[in-house]
Amino acid sequence: MKTRMRTIRILVAAGVLVLAVVAAHLDGSAAIGTLCALCPVGFVQIAAASGSVPWGLLPGVLAVLVIVFLIGRAFCSWLCPSQLLKNIFGGHTPRGILGRSGKAPLSDRAAGCASCASASGASLRTQGLVLAVLLVVSIAVGFPVFCLLCPIGLVFGTLWALNRVFVLLQPGWELIVFPLMLLAELFLFKRWCSSICPLGFFFGLVGKARAKLGFGARPQADCSTCISKEGCRTCSTVCPEDIDVAHPGTATLDSCTFCLDCVENCPTKSIKLKAGAPKPEASPAALDPEEPAIER
Repeated sequence: MKTRMRTIRILVAAGVLVLAVVAAHLDGSAAIGTLCALCPVGFVQIAAASGSVPWGLLPGVLAVLVIVFLIGRAFCSWLCPSQLLKNIFGGHTPRGILGRSGKAPLSDRAAGCASCASASGASLRTQGLVLAVLLVVSIAVGFPVFCLLCPIGLVFGTLWALNRVFVLLQPGWELIVFPLMLLAELFLFKRWCSSICPLGFFFGLVGKARAKLGFGARPQADCSTCISKEGCRTCSTVCPEDIDVAHPGTATLDSCTFCLDCVENCPTKSIKLKAGAPKPEASPAALDPEEPAIER
């Protein structure tokens, strides 16, 4: 599998992370923790834990959701610190609650978008359930508990612990606990990002609205050169979300994180970024007008 696109993603995410750390050290005026002010999950948790709406955080949270609507879930592949670590240390392992155990049988592949819709809906329900549990716990303890579990927060927490060791010369237990929790979430539960992370619940809702409206650009295959009908499944094989770009549907669009591995690895270079919703495939009867229709 070609890895140039993954290398670019690593450089972009690492660059953004470095900028965040540098900003945090400029006269101490930009604490890393303030980045959580843009998190929708953090917003609802703070509201639940405090019993009041933090109106000051609302503009930043809405701005993030608008950006997700405009450009899709590119954050997950290009900016998320946890995905940066998976790109560096985990290779291109498809995300899954326990990882992908093997390719789906042909009968499941034939189900096409119906199967994708079921999987996408199940992930969203799971993320919503996790969010509901977190809110109940946050109300009970009066603290936004997900901030202690969030992989993004754990990345910055680990950087903060390293800062205490090498700058302040004050080693603490966080330097051991935070990395261990991060490794467990990202590499033992490989579907944390797409099936558990409550941040994905908000991104998923926005993604569904974006897909339903057919808004924005997305990877699409050129039917005239695509060889999927000859058995090629390269796009779904390299895609961390297992999306078959050659047979897309609304159900697949909300899961795309724009990693662009399908574009890079397509053997016929048939996949391009195009605006608008993909055209539905024509039925065999429509392709062959001389073929008599089967009466039911």
